[in-house]
Amino acid sequence: MDSARIKGLMDLLAESDLLELSLTEGDSTLRLFKQAGQVITSVAPTVIAAPKTATPVASAAVEIKASLYGVLHLTPAVGEAPFVTVGQAIEAGQTVAVIEAMKMFHPVKAKVAGKLVEILAQAGVEVEAGQALFRLD
Repeated sequence: MDSARIKGLMDLLAESDLLELSLTEGDSTLRLFKQAGQVITSVAPTVIAAPKTATPVASAAVEIKASLYGVLHLTPAVGEAPFVTVGQAIEAGQTVAVIEAMKMFHPVKAKVAGKLVEILAQAGVEVEAGQALFRLD
């Protein structure tokens, strides 16, 4: 990631109402935090371990939550079929929605396999980080 792009992201964060911005490219992650009017930068390599087999799901319902604040999109594009529908079997790692934040789209992925029993948020609405979006059984 070049310094001009990082500087541009820092300026965007400083001018916005957001308190945190995270961007991953390749094996690097850039995290920007805003505290008391200052922007703090943290760059670290990302280590992602993919499970070799599907993670077993307990009998209790599991929620898929938003990882960040933004606008929820349940379809890949306007007029296209939704990523998932109620009653559908979901695999671990499957994209179930995307969240748009600062004109960037972040996939929302299931961490475990299960059956989608409920969609808890509407398309096109703003969601909070940590907000439950889907329920799997």
